[in-house]
Amino acid sequence: MDLRRDGRWSYLTADPADVIVWDPTGVHTRVDVAAGDDGFAALAALPHDAGEPAADGPPFRGGAIGYLAYDVAYRLERLPHHCPGPPPAGYLWAGVYDWVLARDGLTGAAWLVASDVGGRDPEALIAGARARLQASNPPSAVPGLGSPHGNADRRAFGAWVRRIKAYIAAGDCYQVNVARRIEFDCDASGLDVFRRLAAAHPAAFGAYLATGRLEVVSASPELFVRVAGSRASTRPIKGTRPRGPNPAADVALREELRVSPKDRAENVMIVDVLRNDFGRVCTPGSIEVPELFGTEGHPSVWQLVSEVRGELPAGVGAVDLLRACSPGGSVTGAPKIRAMEIIDELEPTRRGVYCGSLFALGFDGSLSSSVAIRTLQI
Repeated sequence: MDLRRDGRWSYLTADPADVIVWDPTGVHTRVDVAAGDDGFAALAALPHDAGEPAADGPPFRGGAIGYLAYDVAYRLERLPHHCPGPPPAGYLWAGVYDWVLARDGLTGAAWLVASDVGGRDPEALIAGARARLQASNPPSAVPGLGSPHGNADRRAFGAWVRRIKAYIAAGDCYQVNVARRIEFDCDASGLDVFRRLAAAHPAAFGAYLATGRLEVVSASPELFVRVAGSRASTRPIKGTRPRGPNPAADVALREELRVSPKDRAENVMIVDVLRNDFGRVCTPGSIEVPELFGTEGHPSVWQLVSEVRGELPAGVGAVDLLRACSPGGSVTGAPKIRAMEIIDELEPTRRGVYCGSLFALGFDGSLSSSVAIRTLQI
């Protein structure tokens, strides 16, 4: 995990100035109880800080933090709705945070930043944040988790895979990322589960999010989309190997991943999906792939990673890119819409936040988001 690129900054905040909720009944905020029926439009309408960008310090200094559920796919594309039940997490939840505590993982420096963009007094926000920090409770022991059970046994899951292989043989698709839900009883708080998970499996895009109705705990290593100024980028992951028990074995596993025809084929398919998604909003001719089949080391695994970049034209912002790319191609398959149709056909439960994205959308228009894999919903 390269702290100079991903995972360098950690953020903590609470007490949002506003909340945006998008579910089947529409978009709702504290300020406007009924705010239309397009959560992306609600995000794009956030207050904007037109001031000069800071030359140093944390890249995120306040804005919207939240999730886009995988089920937003049903609002973006015409899918058959075979999968039963309502979206368990709605389509979007975001808190609008006008203060943030940021920590630099490289230098150890910490910043407490507040803004008047949300209409509140920054000095009062700083004082309130300091009081919260002094009153923080230490983590408690996390009890054992209940016995897990899935929404499909081995036989049923095998039948899904055979069905997908038949679709591939028929030319319907190249790849489908089918998923099982694993459920278990959890008596611990989501924050304590996050602390335990972050200690065991540190991840560049690890996150804990509490919405009041739902807690999300994620150890995601994967960037979804990022926007800084007019530059858009993504780093899809396809291909994984464990870290070796000694240096020689570690190098051998990394090389095995780097040259694997199967993993390289999967990776390039998702690169093509994301190039197509970027092409919906980026300036024609600006899309490039500066890295293809790179190997990236994490504490417990090697990953095969590529990068796609593009330029956003004037009048096109981070929310437009988020809409164009959701849900991420690395958790659907290729071609993307056909893969989502097959997922809808086979999976017996909605995914919720899993395989959606967690994001931080700054008041300055910047965006950092992760693919919500390795993620629990409590």
